[in-house]
Amino acid sequence: MSISLREENFVVIDVGSYCTKAGVGTQDTNKPPSVHIPMSAFNTPIKNNRIESWDDLEASWQQLLFRELDIKKSRNEHPVLLAVPVDWTKEEHERITQIAFENLNVPGLYIAPQPLLALYGCGSVSGLVVDIGHNMTDVNVIVDSLIQSSCSESIPIGGAHFNEYLLSLLREDAALVRQCEQAGVALDDAFAQHVREQPGLCHVAVGHELQKTAANDEEIGALAAATMDEIADKEANQDEDEDEPSNVPDTAEVEYQGHKFVLGAYRHRVYDPLFKPALVGVDCLPLQDLMLSVANRCEPPEFRPKLWENVVLTGGCAQIRGLRRRVRSDVGGLLPISENHGDTQTTTIGFLRIPDYFTVLKTEQNQQYTTWLGGEIVAKLIFIDSKNYVSKVDYNESGPSVVHTKSY
Repeated sequence: MSISLREENFVVIDVGSYCTKAGVGTQDTNKPPSVHIPMSAFNTPIKNNRIESWDDLEASWQQLLFRELDIKKSRNEHPVLLAVPVDWTKEEHERITQIAFENLNVPGLYIAPQPLLALYGCGSVSGLVVDIGHNMTDVNVIVDSLIQSSCSESIPIGGAHFNEYLLSLLREDAALVRQCEQAGVALDDAFAQHVREQPGLCHVAVGHELQKTAANDEEIGALAAATMDEIADKEANQDEDEDEPSNVPDTAEVEYQGHKFVLGAYRHRVYDPLFKPALVGVDCLPLQDLMLSVANRCEPPEFRPKLWENVVLTGGCAQIRGLRRRVRSDVGGLLPISENHGDTQTTTIGFLRIPDYFTVLKTEQNQQYTTWLGGEIVAKLIFIDSKNYVSKVDYNESGPSVVHTKSY
């Protein structure tokens, strides 16, 4: 006999390699996660989407549930929805299930793929989900709530590489180097990350802005060429208001360790490695080519235009201003354009966001919580009936393999 689970006890955990987010209670889904745990505090157990240390990963969950959320382990009445990378194996799902019931004493468990939850968080069941994380960028195709795993691809580019590239640009600024020396502040990776994460300080350069910030770079300047007249965003007006940087000064001041430093326009090139990986010595497809390759393998072909209308940019590194414009510009330059287009030709590149009726989460700084919101929505639906999730009774009867019958 399974216990009746209460909505205020539902726990959602969004697992990340850089930061894991969690919260309890889904009666109000219009809220950000209440707990953020840096995974560096647990020796970074997840690297490049792979689990490197099960002991450290379990320790992070123990900290999260029993210290941060103050759940009583001996009388745990909190079922857990765990959002995980889509490429984790069946064996890893079984190991997670064993840990959840034997070491965390959860009454119920549901494991869900992060790209699908991100799409749900934006109010859709079909789309192209781009997750830009700390070390990796993943692109997934989802059609009618089904992830087409044959289309899923990743590139080893993420926030750590943006920090590395920005640091190289900062060190080329002789005036900034002098400022740091005089202040006794190290111009290192921590400084670069601080600069990158400051709201409104950096944005993703595109078109004429690239020509201005990367002088004499004809290849980048050519991107402004643009098929933007042909490729229109269905939410163009909204994007112009929220994504278009306006009146951006060439220089900006940032405070770090009690000192103020002046940065140049080069700060807007911080995301260039995502579109040109060779800048950080990585041999892989740039994001625009990766998205095109993934979308073109979607079956049936008639769904492909729908994917481009429902692009989701998610992950901790996806909320920088100008990213949607840059993606639209670079991808638009690769898409075929014909006056006599058929059903399989893309005519619109649109971006999904958290809907406006989530008055708290719809804000720009909270758009990174699409996966978290999707997890809360799914938890509200599945934990009300024991047929939908793995209960302690199921686990005791069938063991860890039961997770394959009651998870996505």
